[in-house]
Amino acid sequence: MDKRVMKELPQFIYHKPINVYLEITIACDLKCKHCRAEAIPERSPEELNTEEVKELMKDIKEMGSHLVISGGDPLKREDLFELLEYAKEIKLPVSVTPTTSPLATFERIKKMKEKGILALGVSLDGGDEKAQDTFRGVEGTFENSMNVLNYAKELDIPVQVNSVCTKGTIEEIRKIYNLLIEKFSPPVKRWSIFFLVPVGRGSELELPSYEEVKEIFEFLYEKSKSSPFHITTTEAPFYKVFYLLKEKEKGKELIDIINSKRKMAFGVRDGNGVVFISHKGEIYPSGFLPLKLGNVREEKLSEIYKDHETMKKLRNTELLKGKCGICFFKNICGGSRARAFGMKGDFLEEDPLCFFDEELIKNY
Repeated sequence: MDKRVMKELPQFIYHKPINVYLEITIACDLKCKHCRAEAIPERSPEELNTEEVKELMKDIKEMGSHLVISGGDPLKREDLFELLEYAKEIKLPVSVTPTTSPLATFERIKKMKEKGILALGVSLDGGDEKAQDTFRGVEGTFENSMNVLNYAKELDIPVQVNSVCTKGTIEEIRKIYNLLIEKFSPPVKRWSIFFLVPVGRGSELELPSYEEVKEIFEFLYEKSKSSPFHITTTEAPFYKVFYLLKEKEKGKELIDIINSKRKMAFGVRDGNGVVFISHKGEIYPSGFLPLKLGNVREEKLSEIYKDHETMKKLRNTELLKGKCGICFFKNICGGSRARAFGMKGDFLEEDPLCFFDEELIKNY
């Protein structure tokens, strides 16, 4: 291998967040097994109020970022549509990830479109009613997910489907893909498979084995060649390495593959192109990396994102430890910093879920 190629690989440092995720509330009527927020049925008095959210939205607009409103369930906030109207007024691109509960009616989804949302996020963790409802803890959740997907289809709203991959749900991934292909393409534009990070209620769940992750990667890679929607992973950045190596086996040059696949969002993701705001206004590198960096009630998000020492460390791949530190591909992967912290107590440690052989990635 010509090591000169390494110098050609960009570092993928994002000087502003591409996506700002705002947990607008932790109120939610579901009881999901993996819930990071450990949601509760009622709203918290500590939530950012309407005017505080609007101030944050101004800052996000000035950064040129995309706001993703999540929860909990955003539909538990009575001011949601006022906030969407404000985003429309200031021309802030915004998407919403409502919980697929009975609150997500056709009328409310239609109203979101009228307020100018870019996309909907829809959670789907099972290919049928039994699997989805068991994982989400409430009967009818699968039916509600199907309803929201059908509403989006009728209203022509782009959708990102989010599916959680744990040892207990891994068999559902293929079923979900088949369901989306058969019924929902469109409106689905992106399917993101989230590989478990042990935080919140998710700390009680089991990660898939290395072999199971490899098998799912093989499946995702194969389907990505013909899928009408983009397939990606969340908190499994080494899928990018898997993809690149598969493409290189076909005789393609590594740098050419990278340049043609910028949609894969290369580089460390936690705190690099991504930032998370809790319902209390607390700033974190991502929703799954519980390192509090400040609060938007006291400091501007843009300043924390740019200048906080932890954020700078997250973007510096030279600081990575263990297998991630010696990896040839660390600039385009970097491992899940959230999983490293959740399982090893150090956000710079190696990603415990990465299955690549140390000698391969060191001497590639």
